[in-house]
Amino acid sequence: MNVWMDVMRDLEHLLDDYERLFDAWEAGGVSGLVVGSMNFNAPKLVPGQRTVAGVTDRTPIPTFDLNPDVYRRLGVEVPSSPQERLIEKRPQVDDMLTAAKERGWSVWIFRPYSGEGKGGNGHQITDEATRMARCARMIDTLEHYPMVDGGIMDGPEWGYEIAQHHLNRRSYIFDDLPESVSEKCTELGFDYAALVSAKDRLYQCLHALTPSRLELYASGGLLGAFRLLGGDPDLMAWFEFRVKAVTDYVRNVRECLTAEANRPVKLGLGMRSAAFAPLCGSDFAQIAEFMDILLPKHYFWNRGFDGMVGTVYRYVETLTDWNAGLGDTEALAVVNALFGLELPLVTGRSDLEDALTVEFFEEVVTRETRRALAAVDDPNRIVPWVDTGRSPHDGDPMSPGHLRQLMRAAESAGLKHFLYHHHSNLTAGEWAVISEMCGEKWDPLKSDYSPPDELVM
Repeated sequence: MNVWMDVMRDLEHLLDDYERLFDAWEAGGVSGLVVGSMNFNAPKLVPGQRTVAGVTDRTPIPTFDLNPDVYRRLGVEVPSSPQERLIEKRPQVDDMLTAAKERGWSVWIFRPYSGEGKGGNGHQITDEATRMARCARMIDTLEHYPMVDGGIMDGPEWGYEIAQHHLNRRSYIFDDLPESVSEKCTELGFDYAALVSAKDRLYQCLHALTPSRLELYASGGLLGAFRLLGGDPDLMAWFEFRVKAVTDYVRNVRECLTAEANRPVKLGLGMRSAAFAPLCGSDFAQIAEFMDILLPKHYFWNRGFDGMVGTVYRYVETLTDWNAGLGDTEALAVVNALFGLELPLVTGRSDLEDALTVEFFEEVVTRETRRALAAVDDPNRIVPWVDTGRSPHDGDPMSPGHLRQLMRAAESAGLKHFLYHHHSNLTAGEWAVISEMCGEKWDPLKSDYSPPDELVM
């Protein structure tokens, strides 16, 4: 198995020393590089200073000048440019990306749409003007860096959390039908008012669960889960709209770049792990028909955000709060009915504190990996994001031992590549595990490379 390295923050830490870093990474099994967004950081301010050359402290500065012709050709507003340009650093970016490609690595830009101009006022998934503004920026970025293979999009996706308090409603499913999506509903053949009503009925249904209802329906497979949620056909229509809207969005981006970019570019899409992806609108098989790689998020920690165990915890916490007669075991049965997620040896919230057992990796990680691989004709097209370490996405720590178990389970399921997120947070323990499993084991006493081991979101 090989690793791709994600350099997602502070691009500058690569520029002056990339050959040494690349040598160390390559020895440890790195075969790909993902960089982005394509911004420098502005100089830090000294005390009492408000700006440097008119730029607020640490304001991102694009690594290239935009090409206004791209935006005009696509009929979108030309983004504004900062006063500070840091021109002297730009050749280093070109040289660094070229050097990575000359090693035979896959080289990608993450979020090549960063710096996009003003789009429309609607929801990002359904607003055409917003999508076109994003496409224009992607084309501009990828044309400026002809040595890279392509770009990686981070979503978009619909919400999948039911905890209203979670990180200011991050990924909150019940915010997902604003009036601005009504036109897209009609375009795709759905009744907007009916979907809103179904969403509201789901909210009420999840507040009216009882142990007897769970006993009757929760273990009944697809048909049982359907009855558990009220046997509501409009609810299933809402879920289908979510898939069609995301698929339509991503397909339109793919078609736009194919038609408008001055060279062939590849595209990758980051999405939730297989268990949650359908609720977010990501159908792996449909999207794999026109995207080059899929990057499901193999995120498994508790707390923080985006981790599988943390999401399960919040579902249990929220459902038991909403339903006075419901215990943790019944709430976990709802999670299993909705997502097919049954965590080994977990019967309640206290068990989720140490859910990352040997059985968890052997069963859950293996299954999530196999489900992703089943969507493609070539295992090289699945490159999961992997994050562990001291505070993954502000979550509870995952040890190097957890990382080893995760990698072993994924590799046994057939995985060929994964993307480590991200280099600034890489710890010595993680690099020891990665290098041993993917390349030449790192020896800190002999190597001139040490992982940064920072906490950078």
